[in-house]
Amino acid sequence: MIALLLLLQVLAQFVLCVALADVLSGVVHWAEDGYGQPEWPLIGASIIAPNLLHHRQPRAFLANNWYRSADVQLLVALWSALVLLVVGWFTWRVVLVLALVVNANELHKWAHRTKTENGRLITFLQEHHLIISRAAHGRHHGGQRDSHYCSITAWVNPLFDGLQVWRGLEAVIRVTTGVRPRLDPAVSRSRAVSAIPAIPGIPAS
Repeated sequence: MIALLLLLQVLAQFVLCVALADVLSGVVHWAEDGYGQPEWPLIGASIIAPNLLHHRQPRAFLANNWYRSADVQLLVALWSALVLLVVGWFTWRVVLVLALVVNANELHKWAHRTKTENGRLITFLQEHHLIISRAAHGRHHGGQRDSHYCSITAWVNPLFDGLQVWRGLEAVIRVTTGVRPRLDPAVSRSRAVSAIPAIPGIPAS
């Protein structure tokens, strides 16, 4: 009985660590999508510009190798691990969260690949809702591109979007700083094209 309770405790902690990593991936994704400009120093060219490109050409980043997709996350994770090791908080839970955060973009890439490209194992995990699927992540790339930011699992997004967490964070930033989230250029262009009157024989874009 004790062994079963310990197993359930570890399982619960595992699920919470996965959820925490997904929330962290969502917060970063939300910040990239809503704030910052490509011209900004340090993060402009390395983070904001690639993010905007991804919304224009969603599959372009599939050409990136693992390191190029995870370089920023890896650097942050290594520094975080070092600090947590020094203060004595370095546990298997920390390792799990950091490992998932570092690989969040890899799971994100899987959500943009076909079943053939992913293979049976990844497709199985996606179809059984153990990791983010093409269909679940596809909701982020539709409409205003202002929801479904979490890119590890398929079960944190419905909770955060249902509770309007992202809109709440944006409201806090707007009230405290006056800064509003940036409208994605891909959405702006889509609106502009849809507003152009159709001319027979001439495509809208």
